[in-house]
Amino acid sequence: MSRSSNPASVSDVAPPDFALRPAQDGDFSFARRLYMDSMKPLLMALDAWNADEMEAAFRSYFVRDEIKLVMLDGRDVGWFQVSQTDTDMCIDQLYLLQEVRGQGIGAALVKSIISEAAEQDKDVCLSFVHGNPAHTLYHRLGFRQISEDDTKIHMRYQNEQAS
Repeated sequence: MSRSSNPASVSDVAPPDFALRPAQDGDFSFARRLYMDSMKPLLMALDAWNADEMEAAFRSYFVRDEIKLVMLDGRDVGWFQVSQTDTDMCIDQLYLLQEVRGQGIGAALVKSIISEAAEQDKDVCLSFVHGNPAHTLYHRLGFRQISEDDTKIHMRYQNEQAS
């Protein structure tokens, strides 16, 4: 199903002036802490929290070359990870500190990824845990649910030019 709307036309809060930087080995602790702090309440609500499993999962997910850190006023406030296939760009992780959520940073990041994917004739996929409030944002930006399981919802943004 093609998307006729432009994600840049979605009315969001103008984000603060943030910067991105490539992840470094020293960013593992910050990324891990933010991941755990974000995931624990969502998974506990689903009775699916297992600290050992989450630690192992995070260690396998953390691929430094796919990760960028989000900086605001010179400090790290989030991180995201994007992997690619021949047909898709996948937003594998996207986490922001609680105090900067709702300011338009996440929307700006996702719109940027959609634009980059369009330039490469790719769609964008993502998955998130049930109960994640970003669900509303993804719908507003044009993502459509393609499936779900006990803990996650899987969505896709189909770019018009992507096959």
